[in-house]
Amino acid sequence: MTPKLMSYNQIDFQSKFHLEAEIKRIENNVDKMKQQFKKAGLLSFTVTQIWNKQGNNRLGIYYSYKDEKAFIACQKLLNGIPEDEDNPSIVNADRGIVVLHEILDG
Repeated sequence: MTPKLMSYNQIDFQSKFHLEAEIKRIENNVDKMKQQFKKAGLLSFTVTQIWNKQGNNRLGIYYSYKDEKAFIACQKLLNGIPEDEDNPSIVNADRGIVVLHEILDG
C-alpha cells in the first residue's frame, strides 16, 4: 500500500548516552505497541541515527501513514506514550502529503 501522508521528526539529545537511551525506549515501545499502530494505519516507520552532522546527537524518525485518519489515530497513540523526563530533547517535526513514492526493487 502506498502511503498518503508521511512525517519526519528530528530529535536532538544532549549526549550519545541520552540518544542511546531513547533508542532503547523506542524499541521497548515498538514491542508493546506494534499491533496498535498497525491497526491505526501506520504503514511503516524508520529510525535513523544522523551521522553527517558532527557534534550532534540526533535521531531522525520517518512515519508513513495510510491516510489522514491513520495520522490522527497514530498521533493519539504517540501522545499517550509518557515522555522520558530524565532525557530532555529538542524535537522538530515536519508533515507532508506524498506526491511521489517509488520503491526500487532489484
